[in-house]
Amino acid sequence: MRHLDYINKQVPLNYNKANLKFNLSQALFSSFSIDAGTSMLLKTVVKELDLQNVETIYDIGCGVGVIGLALTKSVKSIKEAVIQDRDSLAVEFSKLNAELNGINNLEFSTELALNGVDNRKFDIILSNIPAKAGEKVLIDFLSRSGSFLTENGRCCVVIVEPLAKFAESTLLNAGCEILHKEYNKQYTVLHYKGFSPSYKPDFKVYIRSSETFDFDDHQYKMDTVYNIPDFDILSFQNTLGMAMLSSYDIKGKALFINSGQGHIPVYLSIKHGNDIGRFILAGRDVLQNKITEHNIKKNRSNIDIETYSIPFIDSIAEYTQPNSIDFAGIDIEPIPGADWYSMIKETALNILKKGGLLFILGKSSPMHLLLKETKGFTIIEDKKYRGHRSVILKKN
Repeated sequence: MRHLDYINKQVPLNYNKANLKFNLSQALFSSFSIDAGTSMLLKTVVKELDLQNVETIYDIGCGVGVIGLALTKSVKSIKEAVIQDRDSLAVEFSKLNAELNGINNLEFSTELALNGVDNRKFDIILSNIPAKAGEKVLIDFLSRSGSFLTENGRCCVVIVEPLAKFAESTLLNAGCEILHKEYNKQYTVLHYKGFSPSYKPDFKVYIRSSETFDFDDHQYKMDTVYNIPDFDILSFQNTLGMAMLSSYDIKGKALFINSGQGHIPVYLSIKHGNDIGRFILAGRDVLQNKITEHNIKKNRSNIDIETYSIPFIDSIAEYTQPNSIDFAGIDIEPIPGADWYSMIKETALNILKKGGLLFILGKSSPMHLLLKETKGFTIIEDKKYRGHRSVILKKN
């Protein structure tokens, strides 16, 4: 893995007579230790299941890979393991930890839950369910996950205690059989089988609301999703960025990294004077890419859009030619201890055309670190607003 400075620490795990090590990151869930919910789930799997004949497992929302890797390492009968997360950095760390622990029989997937595994069956499906996934997403997952089980398979999930009753009632309403329940003050583990045939794959379960936004004499419609900001009103940060971009005519090929709900790309797609021929959407989060693409198409038809799941900003160079981008917009994601700021500038210098614009948006403090050195660029505009900062640079 590139960028080993993303590693925060390494922790041991002794599980089912297997000794493992895991690299953690401050950019990912549970950055200082193995999550207590994950540990609780793994203990129930060993205690309640006969693992001798388990051959296939599916770890959904894998994070750094603890659940899927611990089982695959300790259960010799496992021949196939799908390790999946919507965050491509999480998948990258899972790959790194698989290599660290000498585990080879793994399939890695950067996708939304239950996507990319059509017509496949697993002996165990496991997940430490994110607390902020959203009610409709949870209902869909709990109601459909059992349809991916083998005849004697079971789903094993852990969920935070405030959502436990909701999860349990959802399973019962879907016609599932709860095989085992274990809980403490923080978490509840549920083992179950069965599913509701009335639930089918549908991206609409991720939609939280449909809103109309007005900015700079432009009106646009957005479907917004759970667990991403700006779902009902424009944030100070996006307001600042869009105000700055309102005086620029963006043309040609435009790249957006970490686009959130898609407010800025959507605004630029309809803004008078702009002529963006192709949108390239990239970032760690598959859901951000998908909802941004969805919202651009909702407001403008017949437009070319490419999407890429990338663990690091400089990974976009694998999909774009040098000196080929007219405009690059980046919403920064500072990682403590990592040289993320040099990565942004070096990547932009590589992919932007001469005279191309680099638009950067983020909180004021890390932006200061980014702009200490701007070799190869000229700062065109720099604005601050309520703790946020927006800058446009031109490649020399």
